[in-house]
Order: sequence, then structure tokens, then C-alpha cells
Amino acid sequence: MQRRQRKKTPPAPQRRRKPRKPRAGKTSGPQTAQQTLPYREMYKDGICRADGRLYTKSMEYEDINCQLAQADDQSAIFDGYCAFLNSFDSSLPVQLSFINHRSRPGSKYRVNIPRKTDSYSGMRDEYVEMLEGQIAKSNNGIVRTKLITFGVTADSPTAAKPRLERAEADIANNFKRLGVQSRPLTGLERLEILHGQLHPGGTEPFSFTWSQIPATGLSTKDFIAPSSFDFRMSRLFRMGLHGAPPPICRLWLLSFPTSSLR
Repeated sequence: MQRRQRKKTPPAPQRRRKPRKPRAGKTSGPQTAQQTLPYREMYKDGICRADGRLYTKSMEYEDINCQLAQADDQSAIFDGYCAFLNSFDSSLPVQLSFINHRSRPGSKYRVNIPRKTDSYSGMRDEYVEMLEGQIAKSNNGIVRTKLITFGVTADSPTAAKPRLERAEADIANNFKRLGVQSRPLTGLERLEILHGQLHPGGTEPFSFTWSQIPATGLSTKDFIAPSSFDFRMSRLFRMGLHGAPPPICRLWLLSFPTSSLR
């Protein structure tokens, strides 16, 4: 007897799964270069709303050359710097940033020689010009900027401003005890530094005024953001046509720019 072969039934066609729609309240991440920048708003007086209720401010300070000081002075400077760092607690997050960038034609090196209206003003100006030229040659055109950024949590910029001003006064006094000059950065200065870091190798100067925001309807991010971000590499990301290590995106905004203008 011949055995009958059973006919195999063809498999049922698989249904294509429709892509799930994102739930309400959830986003798929930043979609533009502006959304990638880790801050919300930058204000004229230098206060920056970094994220949620965190507001930050930045100060620029000068350096101390310990190598030329005596042994006793070096110990005093080190102890004072340790006391300065220990003055911060968990309620005041702080971040130190050290930025090396090439000077632009319009930038000037500052020499701390006060101007006076006397018969030695010409000699003083010549000496300052000579020092600025020597500084430019010794640094190979590199400008070194040292920043300290601190932040507080508050419900609004109005509530954060007095707390940031008190912290700024304490930090300035601690720097003064060390013999270090410091000053707070304005919102325009913070944006200019961010623009320089987000455009490595760029030669175009930063061009922005606060009056452009209501006139154009743009935000501060539109004036500093690079043309694109590329995160396809594992340990590097690309900004525009230049590559950079990942920490640059969080530069002194505190995980790093008063009015209500954005």
C-alpha cells in the first residue's frame, strides 16, 4: 500500500507590528542642536536656568603662581585653597572650568597697571604694550580662562537671584583672602564663551545683542548652537565639522548662561 503524504499547510502570514506611538508626556530625546544644549534660559545678568529649578552663575578668576613663591608662602596658599574648597557644601553645587582657546584679533591681554594722568603716562603705556606682546608670544596665542560656576535650586529667577548674590559675595571674599581677583560674568559673556566652545576652530566672532531676541523671535541657543551634533561614535561626538569629547556639552552649566528674555 502506498502511503499518502500529508500536505503541509503554509504558515500563516505574520502581521506587521505597527510602531508604537510615544506615550503622552514622554519624548524621544532632543531632535535639534538647540535642544541638545543642557540649559533652558540665559538672562542678561548672568543667571542661567540650567534644568528644572536649578539656577547657576559663573565667575572668572585669575591664577596664583605658586612656583615663584617661597616655601612658607606656598604652604599658606595651599592651606588657603583647601579652606576655600571646603567652604562649599552639598547645598551649593560648584564646578571649576579651565578653558584654553586661541585669541581672536579683537581680544586684548590685560595687564594690571592702573592708568594715571601724570608725566609718566606715555612710559606706562609703552610698558603695558611691551608686556602684552610678551604675554602673547609666551602663550603662543592661547588665552587661558578660569571659571567657577555655582548653583541654587529655586522656583523662579527672582527667588534665585538673592541667594546667588550671597554665594557670589562669599566666593569673592574667599578669593580676596587668597589674593586672587575675581568678577562675575554677564549673560553675554557666558554666551560668548559657550559659542567659542561649541565652534572649535571657528574664526567668526560671536555676534549677538539682546535686542535681537524680540526682533527675531529666536532664543539664545539659536545664536550659539553649532550646525549639527553627531552622536554615532562611541566615545566621541561631532559638532559641525569638528570632533570633541563628550564633556564639552555640559561646560560650566552645572549638570553649565536679569531679565525675562531668553
